[in-house]
Amino acid sequence: MRAVIQTVRLALLALISQAALATPQQLMTDLQHMRLAATNAVTNFYMFSGLDADSKYERRIEQSMGKFEESLGSARQLAPLNGLGEQVGAIEADWNRLSELMNINRNDMLTQGFPNVRLVDEMGRKSAEIVAKVTGAYELIQESSGIRPSAVVEKARDLALLMEEITSQYAARGTTNLGQVFMGNYKRTLTEMAEDFQKELDSLDAMVKAPQNDALMGSVKSKWRFMEERIKNYNENTVPFLVVSYNDRIIEHLEELENRFQ
Repeated sequence: MRAVIQTVRLALLALISQAALATPQQLMTDLQHMRLAATNAVTNFYMFSGLDADSKYERRIEQSMGKFEESLGSARQLAPLNGLGEQVGAIEADWNRLSELMNINRNDMLTQGFPNVRLVDEMGRKSAEIVAKVTGAYELIQESSGIRPSAVVEKARDLALLMEEITSQYAARGTTNLGQVFMGNYKRTLTEMAEDFQKELDSLDAMVKAPQNDALMGSVKSKWRFMEERIKNYNENTVPFLVVSYNDRIIEHLEELENRFQ
Protein backbone atom coordinates (compact mmCIF):
# COMPACT_ATOMS: atom_id res chain seq x y z
CA MET A 1 0.00 0.00 0.00
CA ARG A 2 2.81 2.36 0.90
CA ALA A 3 4.45 1.66 -2.45
CA VAL A 4 1.22 2.59 -4.25
CA ILE A 5 0.89 5.83 -2.29
CA GLN A 6 4.52 6.70 -2.99
CA THR A 7 4.01 6.02 -6.69
CA VAL A 8 0.95 8.27 -6.77
CA ARG A 9 2.84 11.04 -4.97
CA LEU A 10 5.72 10.85 -7.41
CA ALA A 11 3.30 10.91 -10.34
CA LEU A 12 1.56 13.98 -8.93
CA LEU A 13 4.88 15.75 -8.36
CA ALA A 14 5.89 14.99 -11.93
CA LEU A 15 2.61 16.39 -13.23
CA ILE A 16 2.99 19.53 -11.12
CA SER A 17 6.55 20.01 -12.34
CA GLN A 18 5.48 19.57 -15.95
CA ALA A 19 2.62 22.05 -15.49
CA ALA A 20 4.96 24.63 -13.95
CA LEU A 21 7.32 24.25 -16.89
CA ALA A 22 4.55 24.23 -19.51
CA THR A 23 3.03 27.52 -18.34
CA PRO A 24 6.00 29.79 -19.22
CA GLN A 25 6.69 27.79 -22.38
CA GLN A 26 3.08 28.09 -23.55
CA LEU A 27 3.02 31.78 -22.74
CA MET A 28 6.17 32.32 -24.81
CA THR A 29 4.54 30.42 -27.68
CA ASP A 30 1.44 32.61 -27.38
CA LEU A 31 3.56 35.75 -27.41
CA GLN A 32 5.42 34.57 -30.51
CA HIS A 33 2.14 33.94 -32.32
CA MET A 34 0.96 37.41 -31.32
CA ARG A 35 4.07 39.02 -32.81
CA LEU A 36 3.59 37.19 -36.09
CA ALA A 37 -0.16 37.82 -36.30
CA ALA A 38 0.09 41.54 -35.53
CA THR A 39 2.62 42.00 -38.32
CA ASN A 40 0.78 39.75 -40.75
CA ALA A 41 -2.53 41.56 -40.24
CA VAL A 42 -1.00 44.85 -41.40
CA THR A 43 0.71 43.13 -44.34
CA ASN A 44 -2.65 41.80 -45.45
CA PHE A 45 -4.15 45.26 -45.18
CA TYR A 46 -1.45 46.63 -47.46
CA MET A 47 -2.36 43.94 -49.97
CA PHE A 48 -6.08 44.58 -49.47
CA SER A 49 -5.75 48.31 -50.06
CA GLY A 50 -3.19 48.03 -52.87
CA LEU A 51 -5.25 45.49 -54.80
CA ASP A 52 -8.54 47.42 -54.75
CA ALA A 53 -10.13 45.76 -51.73
CA ASP A 54 -9.40 42.22 -52.93
CA SER A 55 -11.69 39.92 -50.91
CA LYS A 56 -8.92 37.31 -50.59
CA TYR A 57 -6.86 39.67 -48.47
CA GLU A 58 -9.87 40.80 -46.49
CA ARG A 59 -10.29 37.15 -45.46
CA ARG A 60 -6.59 36.97 -44.65
CA ILE A 61 -6.94 40.06 -42.44
CA GLU A 62 -9.71 38.27 -40.54
CA GLN A 63 -7.56 35.17 -40.16
CA SER A 64 -4.59 37.13 -38.81
CA MET A 65 -6.76 39.08 -36.41
CA GLY A 66 -8.38 35.84 -35.25
CA LYS A 67 -4.99 34.23 -34.61
CA PHE A 68 -3.93 37.19 -32.50
CA GLU A 69 -7.18 37.10 -30.51
CA GLU A 70 -6.81 33.37 -29.87
CA SER A 71 -3.23 33.71 -28.63
CA LEU A 72 -4.12 36.79 -26.59
CA GLY A 73 -6.93 34.85 -24.89
CA SER A 74 -4.48 32.15 -23.85
CA ALA A 75 -1.85 34.69 -22.78
CA ARG A 76 -4.44 36.56 -20.73
CA GLN A 77 -5.04 33.39 -18.68
CA LEU A 78 -1.35 32.54 -18.24
CA ALA A 79 0.07 36.03 -17.69
CA PRO A 80 -0.98 36.46 -14.02
CA LEU A 81 0.63 33.10 -13.18
CA ASN A 82 3.91 34.45 -14.54
CA GLY A 83 3.76 38.00 -13.18
CA LEU A 84 2.98 39.50 -16.59
CA GLY A 85 -0.61 40.58 -16.07
CA GLU A 86 0.23 44.28 -16.43
CA GLN A 87 2.32 43.76 -19.57
CA VAL A 88 -0.33 41.68 -21.32
CA GLY A 89 -2.97 44.21 -20.29
CA ALA A 90 -0.99 46.99 -21.99
CA ILE A 91 -0.60 44.84 -25.11
CA GLU A 92 -4.33 44.20 -25.17
CA ALA A 93 -5.06 47.94 -24.94
CA ASP A 94 -2.81 48.56 -27.94
CA TRP A 95 -4.41 45.69 -29.80
CA ASN A 96 -7.86 47.17 -29.23
CA ARG A 97 -6.66 50.41 -30.83
CA LEU A 98 -5.11 48.55 -33.75
CA SER A 99 -8.37 46.64 -34.25
CA GLU A 100 -10.27 49.92 -34.26
CA LEU A 101 -7.90 51.38 -36.85
CA MET A 102 -8.12 48.24 -38.95
CA ASN A 103 -11.91 48.46 -39.02
CA ILE A 104 -11.83 52.15 -39.96
CA ASN A 105 -9.28 51.63 -42.72
CA ARG A 106 -11.04 48.61 -44.16
CA ASN A 107 -14.36 50.45 -44.15
CA ASP A 108 -12.76 53.43 -45.92
CA MET A 109 -11.47 51.12 -48.64
CA LEU A 110 -14.87 49.52 -49.12
CA THR A 111 -16.89 52.75 -49.06
CA GLN A 112 -14.65 55.34 -50.74
CA GLY A 113 -11.99 53.24 -52.44
CA PHE A 114 -8.99 54.55 -50.52
CA PRO A 115 -7.86 54.73 -46.88
CA ASN A 116 -6.81 57.70 -44.79
CA VAL A 117 -3.01 57.74 -45.07
CA ARG A 118 -2.56 59.11 -41.55
CA LEU A 119 -4.67 56.32 -40.04
CA VAL A 120 -2.92 53.62 -42.05
CA ASP A 121 0.41 54.97 -40.86
CA GLU A 122 -0.85 55.00 -37.27
CA MET A 123 -2.02 51.42 -37.67
CA GLY A 124 1.41 50.32 -38.90
CA ARG A 125 3.12 52.12 -36.04
CA LYS A 126 0.71 50.61 -33.53
CA SER A 127 1.51 47.14 -34.87
CA ALA A 128 5.23 47.85 -34.43
CA GLU A 129 4.56 49.04 -30.86
CA ILE A 130 2.68 45.83 -30.10
CA VAL A 131 5.54 43.71 -31.43
CA ALA A 132 8.01 45.67 -29.30
CA LYS A 133 5.89 45.25 -26.15
CA VAL A 134 5.32 41.56 -26.83
CA THR A 135 9.06 41.09 -27.31
CA GLY A 136 9.68 42.84 -24.00
CA ALA A 137 7.20 40.53 -22.26
CA TYR A 138 8.81 37.52 -23.95
CA GLU A 139 12.24 38.49 -22.63
CA LEU A 140 10.86 39.26 -19.17
CA ILE A 141 9.29 35.84 -18.74
CA GLN A 142 12.61 34.21 -19.61
CA GLU A 143 14.37 36.26 -16.96
CA SER A 144 11.75 35.71 -14.27
CA SER A 145 11.18 31.98 -14.88
CA GLY A 146 14.71 31.00 -15.79
CA ILE A 147 13.20 28.95 -18.61
CA ARG A 148 14.45 29.52 -22.13
CA PRO A 149 13.54 27.73 -25.34
CA SER A 150 16.31 25.84 -27.08
CA ALA A 151 18.73 27.80 -29.26
CA VAL A 152 17.11 26.34 -32.39
CA VAL A 153 13.62 27.40 -31.29
CA GLU A 154 14.83 30.93 -30.52
CA LYS A 155 16.59 31.21 -33.87
CA ALA A 156 13.57 29.90 -35.76
CA ARG A 157 11.27 32.33 -33.94
CA ASP A 158 13.54 35.30 -34.62
CA LEU A 159 13.73 34.35 -38.30
CA ALA A 160 9.95 33.97 -38.53
CA LEU A 161 9.41 37.45 -37.12
CA LEU A 162 12.05 38.95 -39.41
CA MET A 163 10.42 37.19 -42.35
CA GLU A 164 7.06 38.75 -41.49
CA GLU A 165 8.62 42.20 -41.15
CA ILE A 166 10.41 41.91 -44.49
CA THR A 167 7.20 40.83 -46.20
CA SER A 168 5.22 43.64 -44.59
CA GLN A 169 7.66 46.27 -45.81
CA TYR A 170 7.79 44.72 -49.27
CA ALA A 171 3.98 44.60 -49.46
CA ALA A 172 3.70 48.28 -48.50
CA ARG A 173 6.22 49.29 -51.14
CA GLY A 174 4.87 46.99 -53.82
CA THR A 175 1.16 47.79 -53.59
CA THR A 176 1.02 51.56 -53.18
CA ASN A 177 2.86 54.73 -54.16
CA LEU A 178 2.58 55.70 -50.49
CA GLY A 179 4.84 52.88 -49.37
CA GLN A 180 7.50 55.33 -48.21
CA VAL A 181 4.95 56.91 -45.87
CA PHE A 182 4.00 53.57 -44.34
CA MET A 183 7.56 52.41 -43.91
CA GLY A 184 8.38 54.81 -41.09
CA ASN A 185 7.82 51.78 -38.82
CA TYR A 186 11.08 50.11 -39.84
CA LYS A 187 14.58 51.24 -38.95
CA ARG A 188 16.31 49.10 -41.57
CA THR A 189 16.01 48.97 -45.33
CA LEU A 190 14.74 45.91 -47.14
CA THR A 191 18.25 45.15 -48.35
CA GLU A 192 19.65 45.31 -44.81
CA MET A 193 16.86 43.08 -43.50
CA ALA A 194 17.40 40.58 -46.31
CA GLU A 195 21.12 40.40 -45.59
CA ASP A 196 20.40 39.82 -41.90
CA PHE A 197 17.88 37.10 -42.75
CA GLN A 198 20.41 35.28 -44.92
CA LYS A 199 23.04 35.43 -42.18
CA GLU A 200 20.66 34.11 -39.53
CA LEU A 201 19.32 31.44 -41.89
CA ASP A 202 22.86 30.19 -42.48
CA SER A 203 23.32 30.04 -38.72
CA LEU A 204 20.10 28.06 -38.25
CA ASP A 205 21.04 25.70 -41.07
CA ALA A 206 24.32 24.88 -39.34
CA MET A 207 22.52 24.28 -36.04
CA VAL A 208 20.06 21.70 -37.41
CA LYS A 209 22.33 19.81 -39.80
CA ALA A 210 20.88 16.30 -39.86
CA PRO A 211 19.31 14.10 -42.54
CA GLN A 212 15.84 14.40 -41.02
CA ASN A 213 15.94 18.19 -41.37
CA ASP A 214 17.48 18.45 -44.82
CA ALA A 215 14.23 18.46 -46.81
CA LEU A 216 12.61 21.04 -44.55
CA MET A 217 15.60 23.39 -44.58
CA GLY A 218 16.02 22.85 -48.33
CA SER A 219 12.46 24.06 -48.86
CA VAL A 220 13.05 27.14 -46.69
CA LYS A 221 16.27 28.01 -48.52
CA SER A 222 14.80 27.57 -52.01
CA LYS A 223 11.81 29.77 -51.22
CA TRP A 224 14.07 32.34 -49.62
CA ARG A 225 16.29 32.47 -52.72
CA PHE A 226 13.23 33.38 -54.78
CA MET A 227 12.18 36.04 -52.29
CA GLU A 228 15.65 37.45 -51.74
CA GLU A 229 16.11 38.39 -55.39
CA ARG A 230 12.77 40.23 -55.48
CA ILE A 231 13.30 41.89 -52.13
CA LYS A 232 16.73 43.28 -52.98
CA ASN A 233 15.36 44.59 -56.28
CA TYR A 234 12.01 45.75 -54.98
CA ASN A 235 11.82 48.65 -57.45
CA GLU A 236 11.86 46.25 -60.40
CA ASN A 237 8.90 44.00 -61.27
CA THR A 238 7.44 43.76 -57.78
CA VAL A 239 5.42 40.60 -57.12
CA PRO A 240 3.96 41.13 -53.63
CA PHE A 241 1.34 38.39 -53.96
CA LEU A 242 4.07 35.80 -54.58
CA VAL A 243 6.26 37.14 -51.80
CA VAL A 244 3.33 36.99 -49.37
CA SER A 245 2.60 33.40 -50.44
CA TYR A 246 6.23 32.33 -50.00
CA ASN A 247 6.32 34.12 -46.65
CA ASP A 248 3.46 31.95 -45.43
CA ARG A 249 5.24 28.75 -46.45
CA ILE A 250 8.52 29.76 -44.85
CA ILE A 251 6.74 30.63 -41.59
CA GLU A 252 5.05 27.20 -41.66
CA HIS A 253 8.38 25.46 -42.23
CA LEU A 254 10.08 27.39 -39.42
CA GLU A 255 7.26 26.50 -37.03
CA GLU A 256 7.53 22.85 -38.03
CA LEU A 257 11.25 22.98 -37.31
CA GLU A 258 10.52 24.73 -34.01
CA ASN A 259 8.17 21.90 -32.99
CA ARG A 260 10.92 19.36 -33.61
CA PHE A 261 13.16 21.04 -31.04
CA GLN A 262 10.62 21.91 -28.35
